Amino acid sequence: MAEARAVVQGNTHHDKVVDVCAMRLDWNLVVGVVRMYELPIPSNPSDLYQVDMILQDKEGDRILCSIPKADFEINKTLIKEFGIYKMQDFIVQPPSRGVRQTCHRFRLTFYRRTSVSRLPTNAFSFSLFRMTSFHGVEEMTAAGQFHLIDCVGHVVGKEEVVNMV
Repeated sequence: MAEARAVVQGNTHHDKVVDVCAMRLDWNLVVGVVRMYELPIPSNPSDLYQVDMILQDKEGDRILCSIPKADFEINKTLIKEFGIYKMQDFIVQPPSRGVRQTCHRFRLTFYRRTSVSRLPTNAFSFSLFRMTSFHGVEEMTAAGQFHLIDCVGHVVGKEEVVNMV
């Protein structure tokens, strides 16, 4: 099913984030890194446990991707927030308990065969923010769902931009 819905560009195909499932490992994604944050070891906050990223494809679908510490050391100079990448081969797992960073039913994890290559920033445009109305937040909490969302309060004023030293 995922093969039939793949996007074909030139001689290579790119899978859609919405199609990611645990039936295979050889996913070929073209995605933008919307968010990227480090998670420390709970018993030693000065030591890195893993890096989590929110990935978004051209269609706007998002998925959580984790890079264990050992694999991040290899990729830390290549992968940056807001960059666009071609990423291949992941372990697909169910999301962990607690706050869900995306609505996708799976999460991706790098392993030794995962490959990453940087693409030009104009490969596609993606929206960094996914705004949710207050009513939408109320509906989520009433349904017992916990999602990471972007939220803006009531704007009360605007000033000119001032450079700070």
